Amino acid sequence: MSRDGEPFSVLSHVSGVVRAMGESRGPEEATRVLCEAVVPKLADAAAVYVDGAAWHRVDPDGRLPPRWADDGIGEATLLDGHLLAVPLRAYGTPVGCALLARDARRPPFGKAHVLAAEQLAVPAALTIHHGRRDRRHNETLETLQRGMRPGDPPDLPGLEIAYRYKPMADRVGGDWYDVIPLPGSRVALVVGDVMGHGLAAAAVMGQLRTAVQTLASLDLPAEQVLHSLDEMAQRLAAQTLTTCVYCVYDPVLRRCTIASAGHLPPILLGADGKAEVLSPPRCPPIGLGRTPFETMEIAAEDGSMLVLYTDGLVEERGQDIGLSVESLRRKLADGTSIEALSDDVLSVERTDDVTVLAIRFRGIPSGHVAQWLLEPQPTAPSRVRGLVRRTLGSWGLTPMIPAAELLAGELVTNAVQHTQRPITIRLLRTDHLLCEVSDDDHRLPVVREPGPLDEDGRGLYLVSQLAEHWGTSRVAGGKTVWFSLAITDPPDAT
Repeated sequence: MSRDGEPFSVLSHVSGVVRAMGESRGPEEATRVLCEAVVPKLADAAAVYVDGAAWHRVDPDGRLPPRWADDGIGEATLLDGHLLAVPLRAYGTPVGCALLARDARRPPFGKAHVLAAEQLAVPAALTIHHGRRDRRHNETLETLQRGMRPGDPPDLPGLEIAYRYKPMADRVGGDWYDVIPLPGSRVALVVGDVMGHGLAAAAVMGQLRTAVQTLASLDLPAEQVLHSLDEMAQRLAAQTLTTCVYCVYDPVLRRCTIASAGHLPPILLGADGKAEVLSPPRCPPIGLGRTPFETMEIAAEDGSMLVLYTDGLVEERGQDIGLSVESLRRKLADGTSIEALSDDVLSVERTDDVTVLAIRFRGIPSGHVAQWLLEPQPTAPSRVRGLVRRTLGSWGLTPMIPAAELLAGELVTNAVQHTQRPITIRLLRTDHLLCEVSDDDHRLPVVREPGPLDEDGRGLYLVSQLAEHWGTSRVAGGKTVWFSLAITDPPDAT
């Protein structure tokens, strides 16, 4: 409301001004004229009001100067009425302008209107400034949370994956899951739950999830992963407890090792439809310190399914958690799918994050695995090249023979130089060709670029250059060095 009692509208953007104009020109042309002519003239801190085809500026002392002539703003018919424009500044920084329009049949704006508009411009500018700042903060928060949110698990040979992840407040919380490829086509399966909610739990979750991925990449035993995570958690998140279950599935041996730190027990659904609540060794949650962790090993038969979850899936107020887990087992035994079960749970308002990770074991066919044990003799590399050549020929991978036998021979040559006990060589055919060479020497090789006069050091350099991926890992009896080559056009399975 203006000082003389006449109403006026504050239009926060040019499109609102266009609606208040006459129809002598189209809205696009009117918008262009306003943006190119009126808005640049608002750089001064003084208010500006436009009357027909002329625009006026208020002097610092508040006096209205004589009306200026047309200064390229447009013809009188463009602004069918009177227009008052006020710059919006917050803390000395321009944040926009306010445009006030009045019908041409009404008296033009006067000094009182200018003063009133300038007073209204102060809270308007502060509102815009703080709104933009809050939006930037929210965008930053969303970006960080998207980076911490678990993504889609990778497609890996030997298993099928179903999952559901639903934070309580539609933002990332303390739950997480991961599916991490390991050497030898093995897979690490992780589900964790940081106690608490909100950003504090999410921050701890992000740190612990990164730590688990790092520990898994070292190919440590499951109990050692939880032990190391427990030590890290005491430094990263003091006075915060976390439950976690860590599983390692070997699709060749069809075995699964499970270690649990205070987490709810996994459920194994057999290929015959029988569901069983597993009982891994009871260990305290992550974060207490000085806690020994133990594992259990189960047979992972083809067609069976392992279900990992957090308490948000089964927890109900007033009901014992053991009874809730048993109810989940019965539903799975009755044939309820993970997708249907999760969707049913998520359709109800939950008071906690919900995470479900279900893995159906498929295994790798024995016909796609070849393994040999050779004495560390000078003739071992040539023997391996012959074995690789014949095996790939029988698998229909003849085009891959030159690269595969060269790299396998180099790994065996390196092993012969550093061990006195038999060397294990294994080939696996999935969507990639994987070659592993294991020996009893715990020292991990380091790749380096050989000089022109060096007599050794070229084998591992060739592997690093020609293989799609390669790596080393310590195992119980020594170390394993491996490489993989992509099968671009795999033949039909026989």
